Amino acid sequence: MTLVFSKTILSIFEQNRIMNFKRMSLWATVAILCISLSSCLVSKKKFDEQEGLAKKYLEESKDCNEKLTKANEDIAALNEQIKKLDAEIAQLKDNNTNYEQKNKKLQSDYQDANNLYEKLKKQLEDLGKSTSSEKEKLSLALSEKGRQLNEKAAELDQLSDKLKEREKRVNELESLIAKKDEAVNSLKKKISDALNGFTSDELKVTQKDGKVYVSLSDKLLFKSGSFSVDEKGKSAIVKVAEVLTKQTDIGIVVEGHTDNKQYLNPKGEIKNNWDLSVMRASSVTQILVNEGKLDAKRVAATGHSEYFPVEANDTPEGRSKNRRTDLVLSPDLKEIFKILDSVK
Repeated sequence: MTLVFSKTILSIFEQNRIMNFKRMSLWATVAILCISLSSCLVSKKKFDEQEGLAKKYLEESKDCNEKLTKANEDIAALNEQIKKLDAEIAQLKDNNTNYEQKNKKLQSDYQDANNLYEKLKKQLEDLGKSTSSEKEKLSLALSEKGRQLNEKAAELDQLSDKLKEREKRVNELESLIAKKDEAVNSLKKKISDALNGFTSDELKVTQKDGKVYVSLSDKLLFKSGSFSVDEKGKSAIVKVAEVLTKQTDIGIVVEGHTDNKQYLNPKGEIKNNWDLSVMRASSVTQILVNEGKLDAKRVAATGHSEYFPVEANDTPEGRSKNRRTDLVLSPDLKEIFKILDSVK
């Protein structure tokens, strides 16, 4: 389960960088197009202003590309760290199993030695009238068994301490994971309670892979082909934001999704389903931040076009379910990573 949450955070981090890069590239392209189309109608001064703006967007796009490259390098490093941690946890579990087996064997040896010790002791008492050589031989044997018994006891104590330390770390990690699951369950209930005035065909709250998904249908949020959110949709988004403002350890990713029907817009504002999914995710994100008062650093927007359907696109009902905007809510995993880092 830890791996699932860890990889999910990395995926969210990467999607955020990719979205920022695409957004800047889109605006740079739009700026250049606007300059080209209006060059014959505006004054030289206006042309220079538009040309300067286009250069600015291109520079910002280049900067985003560099940041995206750096983010991908960071993600690769984090993935490598997770692989190492997985191997260490597996080794820890193997060690625990070996220590438990050794512990049982030492306890058995200890009991056998103790029984023999008591037997020799009794024999020594019974032979109190035996010759001195026999008594000396028996005394030496008894002393040797006592020494062996003490060594076994010391080894058993040392192994027991190691077992306790490893069990403590494993218990801490399991407790933290249980608390994380409890927090996710609590968040799902709070979100569901806040949105109980909406119907199931308008929105749905589900829990999967340690995250909470709030899936908002396009009929609740947008008119056909539009990325402007309707008033009823805004109220739902603001209700979610009111819950999340009190849950500061929850990360939010807004995902735009479409069906597989080709998008056509005579105005040319949006070229295809990619653009539409991105713009819709951006519109919902801005409502969360501007009207819902969420910290913008907690929210990322991304568009997936038609490539993550929840139903087949060969029926009107299936396409309707695929036209959605998902709010993906993920808990903070920093404390879990701290425990994993401490397991050596």
